[in-house]
Amino acid sequence: MAKKIISALIIIAVLIVASGFFSLFYTVRKTCNSAKENYGGKCQEALATVLEDEKATPKEKNAAIWALGQIADSESLPALEKIYAGKVPEGREPLDEVVSQYEIEKAMRWVKNGNITSWMYGGLKK
Repeated sequence: MAKKIISALIIIAVLIVASGFFSLFYTVRKTCNSAKENYGGKCQEALATVLEDEKATPKEKNAAIWALGQIADSESLPALEKIYAGKVPEGREPLDEVVSQYEIEKAMRWVKNGNITSWMYGGLKK
């Protein structure tokens, strides 16, 4: 009986982790596709263009920053460095109102050091 419970718990844990990874992938892919529709080019190029577009909202830019951090490819680093002010302000930045220096710093760290999910996005880089 205990083996069945442990097996069931392992299966549940695997399903929870897999659904989390799928959710991340889906959100990055959706952000990528939106950027590609608006700006053309490959995913990372389109996301970098979002960062340069003066008409893009802070929310859109923060989504692009987050997606670039998830993809964690070194080609994205110059675009992130270009908009980084060099320091993160204290307190929580409202993501709907400002381009988050915290998110930029985190994305740059992931690009430089990698992250646990970057392996999933190989197909988006094409």
